[in-house]
Amino acid sequence: MMYLKFILGLLIISVGTIPLSSYLSARLFFLTFLLSLPFLNRVNSARLLHYIVDGGIYLLVMVMGLYYSDDLNTGLKVLETSFTLLAIPIIFSLVDRQLSRYRSLIFYSFMAGLSLACLISLSAGLVNYFATNDMQSFFYYNLTAIIYSHPTYFAYYLIASITYCLYLLHNEVRKKRQVILVVGIIFFFSILMLTGGQTAYVSLLLIFSFFILKYILEVRSESKTISFVLVTLLLIGLFWLNSVDYFRGELMQNNDYWERSALWKAAINANPNPFLGVGTGDYKSVLNEYYKEHGMNEFVTDSYNSHNQFIQLYFSNGILGLLSLIILIGRPLYLSTIDQNVLGVLLIFPFIIYGVTEVFLGRYQGVVFFALLHQIVICQHYSNRQYSPLKQA
Repeated sequence: MMYLKFILGLLIISVGTIPLSSYLSARLFFLTFLLSLPFLNRVNSARLLHYIVDGGIYLLVMVMGLYYSDDLNTGLKVLETSFTLLAIPIIFSLVDRQLSRYRSLIFYSFMAGLSLACLISLSAGLVNYFATNDMQSFFYYNLTAIIYSHPTYFAYYLIASITYCLYLLHNEVRKKRQVILVVGIIFFFSILMLTGGQTAYVSLLLIFSFFILKYILEVRSESKTISFVLVTLLLIGLFWLNSVDYFRGELMQNNDYWERSALWKAAINANPNPFLGVGTGDYKSVLNEYYKEHGMNEFVTDSYNSHNQFIQLYFSNGILGLLSLIILIGRPLYLSTIDQNVLGVLLIFPFIIYGVTEVFLGRYQGVVFFALLHQIVICQHYSNRQYSPLKQA
């Protein structure tokens, strides 16, 4: 059993590094995957299939897309980025029984890493501000540059942590933990406002609305009332910050809110084969060629993708790719629904919102975190149903 505890410990460490360095966390997950392989003979094959089926389908479509790709190098990079969709499920299938006891520790490890990443970013912002006297040091790219993190993805880390803390606070917890959770929620919310992402605001609005509605419909308690008051105050703050012209215009001029419809139309129109797409490796070259032919030179310089996960998969791998993505996102949502696992839905659903404006499976930062949350929900469904940490936390 010692090897299982070692694998679990390495998994928890890997999770803690996600907010600090997605590149490092991807390598740690791969190392954990390699160390898990010798013990996979102990895992029931049917159980293993349950864990890897949707990620396996997605990666199979990506591999098929290499067959009709001219740019194999780019295609292989896509597969490398997406590999955690297979590696993490395999790791979880090995330690799933231990996770029934330590799943909450995974969340705490992630939030500890996120807190450290926030403090590092704020410290770097202070240093830059005193050197330049520029308030932009605290916003968007400038905020997370020190940890080489894209602020839009970093914002979702914050949203997931706020969601989990609110879930714990809403359910009955001890008063000492209530104070810690309230402070944590306020801290993460404050950093989230600095990331300046409009997509994050929409996701957060949905999360807050859920907890308000839940408070109205359920039997009330002290803990529920505290969470309701906190959510209401944060919601007021969210609307106020979005209404202040100075905050929106001067301090947050470099946020993620810009016109994406041209990119969406370009990717749809540039797809010569709706069923198969252009190939896993050729999406950059084909889309850039379309930009040049239609005078969209501003998009060629930075080689923009479609900035829509659903359209991107349709463009690169056609209807097959789109179906594999729907399965990948839809399965944990479906399992959470039939299990009445509210937290599972709250953690996965915002990826649909992000999928409309970002290709979140195109970066380590997005794919590793999605693979982790996805697998936590899957593991929850197939673990011992008599002990349900996500419901009882």
